[in-house]
Amino acid sequence: MSRRIFALLAVLLFVLGACAAPAAAPASPTASAAHYPLSVTDDRGKTLTLAAAPARVVSFAPSATEIVFALGAGDRIVATDDFSDFPAEAKSLPKLGGVRTSPEKIVALKPDLILAITSGNLPAQLDQLGQPLFIFDPTDVEGVYKNILAVGQMLDREQKAMQVVADMRARIDAIGTKARQATSQPRVLHEVDSTDPARIFVAGPRNFIDSIITTCGGVNVAADAPTKFPQLSAEQVVARGPEIVVLADFRFGATPEQVVARPGWSGIPAVRNRAIYPIDDDLVSRPGPRLVLGFEAYAKIIHPELFGKP
Repeated sequence: MSRRIFALLAVLLFVLGACAAPAAAPASPTASAAHYPLSVTDDRGKTLTLAAAPARVVSFAPSATEIVFALGAGDRIVATDDFSDFPAEAKSLPKLGGVRTSPEKIVALKPDLILAITSGNLPAQLDQLGQPLFIFDPTDVEGVYKNILAVGQMLDREQKAMQVVADMRARIDAIGTKARQATSQPRVLHEVDSTDPARIFVAGPRNFIDSIITTCGGVNVAADAPTKFPQLSAEQVVARGPEIVVLADFRFGATPEQVVARPGWSGIPAVRNRAIYPIDDDLVSRPGPRLVLGFEAYAKIIHPELFGKP
């Protein structure tokens, strides 16, 4: 796996490790946050019971780190994964590495809550060691809301979590309502990694990027793919005829000029019309509070006549 796609998709869900995992029900809190012991069910369907509000949290996903800080509990995080860099305070926290981190490193910190994503063997190893693990794997924005509320319950920050979700929901629902006024639904290709430009990774079905495209009034050209993040050849891209190409790998070097120059791409409507747009991948690949900014950015790309130019 290239360094580029590892870095980008680790931020997303350490995604290539998550693609093979079956979809699970969204996190579903099952008890009041004001009372402990508290039981919460994660996206794997596993129930975690906490005896008290966690004081030592290990966050092993950028989205989880952002959620904890947004709920005003960033001071409880004792360490994070290497990719947690927002807010600014997260950059100075101790780092544990990436997807191949030794579980012993985490156990040594004596956490009373570990927030993580489906990535490699680490969740299973932590389960075997009896660690207090809560896994995120949302497939749409409703799953993101439920994860934020679950973290709010676990950290006894339920009211703040409800405020965060209410703000996100209002803004995203407003986008969806406005997008339904559009007279067209442009076909959109969301590029995740183009290390091999002949076989690019794109956003497929059953993930929140697909949800963003749909909510903002577009059609995901890879919605029929068998995996969440499939690879497409130039021929497959041409056959799907995207009218808009969104470059989530822009910070890794992908540019509109490179897309235009790709062999076999000249007949694609997005290339002919130069409808190729970079986007801050952190806003669309981290299923946390800033996801609303990703919706707002995407809405301008798909329907500038309604939302203003990107």
